Amino acid sequence: MADALGHRLEKLIKLFDTIVHSDEEEEEADSVITMKESLDDLMIYLRDMMAGYENEQVLALLKQMEDLVASNLWHEYRMIVTCEQLCNIRYSPSVEEEKAVVGFDNEIEALLDQLTGTCSTKQFRIISITGMAGLGKTTLVKTLYSHELVQYMFDFRSWTCVSQVYQKKDLLLSILSSFIDDLTYEFYEMSDHQLGEKLYRKLKGRRYLVVLDDIWDCRVWNDLKMYFPDDKTGSRVLFTSRDIDVSLHVQSARPAHVLRLRNEDESWAIFEKKVFRMGICPNGLGKYGRMINEKCKGLPLAIVIAAGLVKNNLSITWWQKISTSLHSFMVSDPRQYIDSLDLSYNHLPPHLRPCFLFLGAFPEDYEVPVTKLIWLWIAQGFIHETGSRMLEDVAEECLMDLIKRSLLMTSRIKSDNQVKTCRIHDLLRDFCLRKAEEENFLSNNYRYEYVSV
Repeated sequence: MADALGHRLEKLIKLFDTIVHSDEEEEEADSVITMKESLDDLMIYLRDMMAGYENEQVLALLKQMEDLVASNLWHEYRMIVTCEQLCNIRYSPSVEEEKAVVGFDNEIEALLDQLTGTCSTKQFRIISITGMAGLGKTTLVKTLYSHELVQYMFDFRSWTCVSQVYQKKDLLLSILSSFIDDLTYEFYEMSDHQLGEKLYRKLKGRRYLVVLDDIWDCRVWNDLKMYFPDDKTGSRVLFTSRDIDVSLHVQSARPAHVLRLRNEDESWAIFEKKVFRMGICPNGLGKYGRMINEKCKGLPLAIVIAAGLVKNNLSITWWQKISTSLHSFMVSDPRQYIDSLDLSYNHLPPHLRPCFLFLGAFPEDYEVPVTKLIWLWIAQGFIHETGSRMLEDVAEECLMDLIKRSLLMTSRIKSDNQVKTCRIHDLLRDFCLRKAEEENFLSNNYRYEYVSV
């Protein structure tokens, strides 16, 4: 219903533009009549939509809309905001909103073909999706998992989220629970191998899709792979990871799909979907919304957090305030992102942790020259000799490891394909600062003379 309401408002906006830019009096008169009829239709629709939800607030909002319609003036901003408020009351926040998969069109098409295409091999295949925290890996896979073609093509589908510290038995039980409606007590008493045999026999001869979401270690697949039969039925295992190296170790059929940051238009589309149920941003807010969106640097997690800051307050003054101070508002409640980033940090080997935390010493949006970063790491004593290898080579390996783990982004590449500069997203930088303070890393290592640009 929110979409239908949005279509009505879009129609009114177009009609108003026609009236404003019309040179013909007769055409303008016809458009005015049509607009009046459309406004009356809008009010009827709103009353029907809110039937059964009437309370003091709803009645006040409906009266406000009636006054706007009766004024015979076009109040685009106030009408859209009022309709949004009614939608937020009508459609409870507890109802899960549609996940934004904007910018994934190419990935969805390519992955669907690998999963279900008639030209896809009938052999068992592993497909991997990687990228930094907050890029939307899980959202993308959920879209694929629930796609009607995927539901039609596979006999069995299973979704399992893999924790950093996983238990083989828990994973097997989770997968089996997708195929068996009620797991009896008997299953929980079985050994790992017995559960694996049950799974193997269940999948034997069938076409199945198993999703392993958020894999941190290739040992997960090594523990499970013997229980997935390859009967040339076109079965697939699809997993997500923040570490691109994992896909190499599990021998996926093709190189991993490495998700990218979103461009400006894609980011704005995500922001609009998250803030406005009808998908329409009033003109008065568009300017500041774009400013807010730009500061998210294309990371969907940051966009969603920013959208949450403004969704329930559509005043121009508030949006203007957020647009100038987004970072301080965003990091004032780190619970929104800290748990996700903590997982990445906790999975780092000890020798990489100081290298990562040191990245917080650089200013926001700063493209760090790799040669300078390597020199600073060595000067700080983070890099240690390994056999006869030079410290610079060890440091470069650390750099590439952080990139593969999606904690560091490449900015510029040299002609020989070597990384020239790198950078860190603002949310990750804030995480570095918080974690550094927590671990008393700040005082010794964040001295200005080391990182001055």
